[in-house]
Amino acid sequence: MEIIEKITQKVSAPQKAVLKSLSPISLFLAGVGSGKTHMLGIKTMQLIKKFPNVRGFIGANTYLQLEHSTLFRIREYWKSIGVHEYNKDSRPFGQYVINKTPPSGWPTDGHSFDSYNGIISFCNGCVVFVGSMDNAKAHEGKEFGWAVLDETKDTKEEDVKEIIIARIRQKGMYIVDGLLSETGTAKEQYNPLFIATSPAKVDWINNWFGLDKYIDEISARIYNNNDFFQLQVEDKFITISSTYHNVQNVGENYINNVLTQNTKERGKALIYANPFTLTGGEFYSSFDRLKHVKKVHYLSNLPIHISFDQNSVPYNSASIWQIDYIENKYILRAIDEITLPNPRNSTEEVCDEFIRRYPDHKAGLFYYGDATGRNRTTMSKEFKHHYEIIEFKLKKYLNNYSDCVVRSNPSCIQRRDFANKLFEDKLPVRVEIGENCHHLVADLMYCKQGIDGAKNKDLYTDPDTKEKYQKYGHLGDTFEYLIVELLKTYFYD
Repeated sequence: MEIIEKITQKVSAPQKAVLKSLSPISLFLAGVGSGKTHMLGIKTMQLIKKFPNVRGFIGANTYLQLEHSTLFRIREYWKSIGVHEYNKDSRPFGQYVINKTPPSGWPTDGHSFDSYNGIISFCNGCVVFVGSMDNAKAHEGKEFGWAVLDETKDTKEEDVKEIIIARIRQKGMYIVDGLLSETGTAKEQYNPLFIATSPAKVDWINNWFGLDKYIDEISARIYNNNDFFQLQVEDKFITISSTYHNVQNVGENYINNVLTQNTKERGKALIYANPFTLTGGEFYSSFDRLKHVKKVHYLSNLPIHISFDQNSVPYNSASIWQIDYIENKYILRAIDEITLPNPRNSTEEVCDEFIRRYPDHKAGLFYYGDATGRNRTTMSKEFKHHYEIIEFKLKKYLNNYSDCVVRSNPSCIQRRDFANKLFEDKLPVRVEIGENCHHLVADLMYCKQGIDGAKNKDLYTDPDTKEKYQKYGHLGDTFEYLIVELLKTYFYD
């Protein structure tokens, strides 16, 4: 039995780019109404037809999303090309069953399950698991050769990386001389994951695909209604596009309504698929990634200002700054950051890393940090607190005025308001964050404000170590320690 397509569907340029991808992991990041799930319907049918002996997986964030959106749209596409669900009255046109044992006569050599609940079986012998990611552990015993995930923005990072990717390993698909093949060597084995989603309100997808490295290129393309961003990076293929590429199906009114009924910032995410927009409730609400993130360089003739945060989890950290003065304005530049996880998560190791990176710096060094760092004891009997370690380790850089640690920490709300004042250019100070300062940028973008106006204290649990810690805010703290002391004339004005 064969699955025969009766209708040729038109696809947008971004959809076509993803459909042609042969990368192990492909991301289709697009605005609402862009036909993301429709594209998954096309891709799944391509794989089902060509590789009937390879099992697949279709996933969505929740069961309701899976039933009411993902599978509805995918099956809608299948139906449009003549692939119908089988029932006793549909013979001979029915070509798949869902949650049912395959009809007699259908090939089942590659599968024999006690229950076919959560499985789509096709007349060519292919089976596809379907499931939600809100109970990701339910998929741990499965093995399949390919997977598609819909609206992954709401899915946990560890569920995608540790459960789904670990399941995509069945043999039977290969890339030979740039073409898909049913035979090949172990090195040519192909097990793809296709992710279709709109921009997330958390940053793990951005980090996974390294999107922050291409912010200028992404922004230059996605706001052009006739252009989109695409990039091949190692084992990943990235496509980012706006809803305008599917305007023939959703209409101008739909796009205009979404833009009108949402803030300008949300419109950038919902329609233009900008992955770097603010989502509301940000602690640093005036930080603008497009405006404040720049290419910066270390200048050997300027002093270095290093600000410490002595938390050990998820890392012990410091941000590294230089101050320039141009056209009657101070330029505060974050040129580097140090973030050392266990087992290097000590103040000694942070200092050693600074020395390794800046061995020949001779223009002076000033250090900043949490006032309570003077009260903490360390495991060392030689030093009373963290700043004694810093003074000992970095003594070749220091002078009599290098200690710039605040004597007492101002309130978190005061520091928040002052930081946002700087980002709003209300003082003769311009803040520039280096593109290489990934953790600092993430803090300034994603650190949320709690109901008391201070930083949100919600804890993240590491899936491997089970340690709990605040995911965002540590590099942001180093920024605040620096500006409070360095710009104290303005802070206390």
